[in-house]
Amino acid sequence: MKQKSQRFIPLIPQGVQCYFGEEVNRRRKVEAVLAGIMKSWGFEEIILPFFDYLESFSYGLGPELGDKAYRFLDRDGSLLALRPDLTTLVAKTAATRMSDQPLPIKLFYSGEVFRQERAGAGKQKEFYQIGLELLGPGDARADIEVLLIAVDCLLHLGVEDFKIALGHVGFFNGIVGRLSLSESKERALRDAIDHKDSAWLEREVEGLDLSIEKKQFLVQVPEFAGGGEVIDQALKIVENPTSRKALEELLQIATVMQSLGLERHLTYDLAEVRGLDYYTGIVFKIYGRPYGFEMGGGGRYDDLLGRFGWEQPAVGFSFTLDHVLPLVRDPGELHVPEHDAEENVIAVENVSVEELFQMAWQLRRGGGRVRVGRKP
Repeated sequence: MKQKSQRFIPLIPQGVQCYFGEEVNRRRKVEAVLAGIMKSWGFEEIILPFFDYLESFSYGLGPELGDKAYRFLDRDGSLLALRPDLTTLVAKTAATRMSDQPLPIKLFYSGEVFRQERAGAGKQKEFYQIGLELLGPGDARADIEVLLIAVDCLLHLGVEDFKIALGHVGFFNGIVGRLSLSESKERALRDAIDHKDSAWLEREVEGLDLSIEKKQFLVQVPEFAGGGEVIDQALKIVENPTSRKALEELLQIATVMQSLGLERHLTYDLAEVRGLDYYTGIVFKIYGRPYGFEMGGGGRYDDLLGRFGWEQPAVGFSFTLDHVLPLVRDPGELHVPEHDAEENVIAVENVSVEELFQMAWQLRRGGGRVRVGRKP
């Protein structure tokens, strides 16, 4: 007897996305504008694979994000993963295929990333990113360039009300480096600071063999957030050279941003230590208001390329397109930058950092193409 066929119910997995109609046009226009701005700063597009060996992603993502990777077995038994992160793929590609190219290497990318997230509360398992990576320069000029491109992108989209929360992992590393903590204890302390959970932080600090004053200072670290006065306040307190160097780098960025009239978009968060393990310098998150959610973020990661065999410093950032779109009022009025005009190369030699970026920013405000770099 023939068994009765069961009716197929077309369920859609939670956390995935599908767009059609006008929403597709809206997304494509915003994506084109962002890509156009990145090209205007001299960045070239790279197209990345959707999956790679799981081991490649484990080099810097940390256990929290590494555990969220969708993994599967290839027919040859290799353990693969859908990309939970694009920066790692850029680093691997550059280290293995571009090491013979002149520096700096400037790349931008776009595409979906996939992470296993708990359903609900707006958590997506698939989301679209567009970002860039600047490989080669290891100084604050590269950090400032990346931050300015992020600002340029948002202003070009008509998004005026946003904040970049800027921190530096060196500040935290300089403090805990003197405490002789185990790796697990240091991670727990960092997680508590990153989540700004005072009760959790107090519990972690309580068991440490430290003076009462040092314990109180650690508990107060999440309170080091606000305007430029935060840097001045921290410089009066910390004495270790690692933390002070981090603060001085932030101070240099603050000076340049102020000279460009952009300090209103910048705030400082010395408890910003992020969740990825590969950051070594500045770290930042970009928040849109009045919604208050994170639109993007990035930072410096000087050790990641070395893990793939090519020792080079790097810095970059990415936007999450779904979080940027609600702040863009009318994509139909946006202008996609043209690239037939001559590129203005601004050499970093024999010019102060402030003068360098005043020239670059003035050219970009006029719609010009800019490439910041060294003389050939």
